[in-house]
Amino acid sequence: MEQAIRLKYLITRHQEMYFLAFALFGYMLIYIDPYDSKIFPPYINVLVRGILFILSLYFIIKNFLILKNRKNIALAFILFFLFHFFKLYITLPSIALDSNAFSNLKNSVYYYGLIVIPVPVIAILTLNYQTIDFNKFSQTIFWFLLILLGINFVHTNFIFEDYNSNGRGGIFRSYYIFVGHYGLSLVVLSLYMYLFLRRKGYQYILGILIGVFPIYVSAARSPILALLIILSIFLILINKKKYWICFFCLLLLSLVVLYFIYKSKIGEDLIFFKRLNDAIFENNASGRSFYLNQGIEVFIKHPFLGGNALFKDGMYPHNLFVEILMSTGLLGMALFIIYFKFVAESFFKILKNIYKYKESGILIFFFLQYFILAQTSGSLYSSFEFWYFGAAVIGLGYINFTNEETKSNNRRGNTA
Repeated sequence: MEQAIRLKYLITRHQEMYFLAFALFGYMLIYIDPYDSKIFPPYINVLVRGILFILSLYFIIKNFLILKNRKNIALAFILFFLFHFFKLYITLPSIALDSNAFSNLKNSVYYYGLIVIPVPVIAILTLNYQTIDFNKFSQTIFWFLLILLGINFVHTNFIFEDYNSNGRGGIFRSYYIFVGHYGLSLVVLSLYMYLFLRRKGYQYILGILIGVFPIYVSAARSPILALLIILSIFLILINKKKYWICFFCLLLLSLVVLYFIYKSKIGEDLIFFKRLNDAIFENNASGRSFYLNQGIEVFIKHPFLGGNALFKDGMYPHNLFVEILMSTGLLGMALFIIYFKFVAESFFKILKNIYKYKESGILIFFFLQYFILAQTSGSLYSSFEFWYFGAAVIGLGYINFTNEETKSNNRRGNTA
C-alpha cells in the first residue's frame, strides 16, 4: 500500500515530465509487431493515441493560463494547420487510387489531422518547462530506447530466420526510414550525454552501438544525413581540435571505403551500401526529385493559395517547404513562417545556451533530426514528430535563466 502511494506521488509530482516523454516517444510502442499480426496493432494504436489525446486535453485545461500567455503561437499553428488540412480535404476527391488504397489514405489524413497532431501539439506547447525534471526525463528516454532497440537487435539477429519479420523494420512495422530515426535518437542522446553532460559509463557506448544497428539495417539515408549535421553542430559547440581531426579523418576514411565498395561492387548484395553509394556516387534520390519538381510546378501554377495538397497517386513532394508552397501557396507559407519563427528563435536561444540548459538541450537535436526528415522524406500532414518536437522547443525556450547557478544545481537536476 505504501509503495502504491509513493508511486502515485511520484507520477503526480512529475506528471508533466512523464506526459512529455510519453508524447514524444511512447508512440513507438504502437509499431511493435515482429510477427506481422493483423489483430492487435490497430487496438494498441487506438489505445495509445486515445490515452495521449485525453491526457492532452487534461493538460490544456490544467495549464490554460499558460496557454493564454502563448495564445499567439497556438493561434499561428492552428491557422496554418487548419488551412493545410482544408486543402487536403478538398484534394482527396481528385486522388486516383483503388478503393482500398484511397480509403486508407483518407482515413490516414483524417486520423493525423484530427487526432494525432493538433491537440497534442497544443498540450506540449502549454507545459510548464520551468518545473520539468529533465535529468529524470533524459534517463527515462535513454533506458526506454536502449531496452526497446536492444530487443530489436536480439530479435533481428537471432529470431529473424525463424519468423516472418518485417525485414528492414526489425520488430517494428513502421516505414524503414522511421525505424532508422529511432536508432538515431538513441545515438544522438548517448553522444549528447557523454559529450555535454560528461556522463561516463559503458551504457552510453552500448547505446551508440545499439542505435547504429537499426540505421544500418533499415538502410535509410535520412538518419545518416541528420547524424552528420548534428555531429557537426556538436563539434562547433565543443570546439576542440582533436574532435574535428577525428571527425574529418573518419569522414574521409568512410568515403574512401564507400568508393572502393562502389567500384569493386563487393557490397551489391548489402542494401545499406548499395543505397548509400547510389545516393553519393550516382545522385539517385529514389524518385524524390520527380515529386519535388512536380510540387514546384504546382506552386508556379497556383502561387497565392496553392493547388492540390497531394498528387493524383497520393504522394507528396518529400520536402516540407515545397509541400507548403504547393498545397497552400504564399499565404500558407506566410502563416507557417509566423509559427515557425517561434521554433527558430527558441532553437537558437537553446543552442547558444546549451550548457545552461543541460539535459533539456537534447530536445533541439531531436527536433533537428525530424526537421531534416521532413525535408527529405516525410509528409506534412503525417510528420507528427516534427510538430511535437517543434512545440517542445518553443516551450523550452520560455525558460528564463534568473538565478541560474542555484536553479541549475538543485537536487532534482533541473535545468532551470
